[in-house]
Amino acid sequence: MDEVTIISYPGTKNPNLLSLARGRSKYMLPFGGRSRVVDFTIRNSMISGARRTILFSNVKDNLEDYVEHYGPFRGENFPAVKVVSKEYSDIHVCYDLILDSNTNYYIIYSGDDPALIDFREILGLFKQSKKKAMLYKLEFSGQASLAYTVLITTQKALLKVINAAIEEERKAPNVFDMIINMMLNEGIEIGTYGITCWPLQNIPDYYNYTMEVVKSRELFSLIYKESAIKSWIQYEGYANVGVNADIHNSFISDGCDVNGTVINSIIYPGVTVGKKAFVKDSILLPYVRIGAGARIFRTIIDESFETPGEEDYYNNIGENCIVGTENEGLKNNDYPRSIFSSISLIGNDCRIPGGARIGGACYVGPGLGMDFFFKTRVLYDGMSIVK
Repeated sequence: MDEVTIISYPGTKNPNLLSLARGRSKYMLPFGGRSRVVDFTIRNSMISGARRTILFSNVKDNLEDYVEHYGPFRGENFPAVKVVSKEYSDIHVCYDLILDSNTNYYIIYSGDDPALIDFREILGLFKQSKKKAMLYKLEFSGQASLAYTVLITTQKALLKVINAAIEEERKAPNVFDMIINMMLNEGIEIGTYGITCWPLQNIPDYYNYTMEVVKSRELFSLIYKESAIKSWIQYEGYANVGVNADIHNSFISDGCDVNGTVINSIIYPGVTVGKKAFVKDSILLPYVRIGAGARIFRTIIDESFETPGEEDYYNNIGENCIVGTENEGLKNNDYPRSIFSSISLIGNDCRIPGGARIGGACYVGPGLGMDFFFKTRVLYDGMSIVK
């Protein structure tokens, strides 16, 4: 048997992320300037020397296609990666996967939040302890709780618990939470282990953590010097910075076309910023298109999944639009726990027609905008457009 398999499963679905985590798993959420969360998950397995990695997902999206681009990395020990999304809560599927992977040890954790974890140290401590299983509370930002844990167990101990669950016909929405609770009831030891993690709980969390990772020289160097984080958000060619472009304190990824002003912002691959457009304190996710003369403040604009032909090319944010605000302290009227700190969110594949005005702490759901702005040109502070 090979030594260790790492199993990553998704945490509880969080409605406060709105459309950022609706229709796609958190694994596929862009994070860190040009990566997705799953890039961090795979990195953790590779750094930790895992022979195999199993990614459980509670959303059927293109995660499986995405990870197929990974490995083998030249000269590196890259783990085999399997994505499971159809039978997420089926204990029998879990049992078969354990037998199929057939390693001495298993590391099980909720891995759909971006984190930097090297499991080699705690795996070594576990081996020295001669125990059959152990649960570690993950500590970050000075706190640790049972909300974020990693279970380390031998194959024999894991199969014993799974067999017991099958014999007792136990069912649960999350089989891994059930396994952990069964082991806790058996009295396994609990420890604490410190990690670097960015738990995404709401829209300001996503905004602030993304800015933190890209703006911190230490974190940015730590992430991007590692070949293990290998994003597959692809776009051909280098970034094109026009002669009249003006860029300050911003991250500009490959494949972008910037012809306006960008200040204190993060621009993902494939983004277009039109002539005389102004983008400040904002995050533009992959393939977003900003029209000429538009002004964007303190806004997250979700990625564009559509790939129209040249004959029907359109901007996600039309010419001369104004989106967001520099005023502070605003929150959304409909989703106050999701959107606050004056941050606005424009969902994926939106089309905001030219000349429209969107205020601070606003939310426009995926694919919406055109019908609303044909009737009125303004979405006031704290308002939403949803189906």
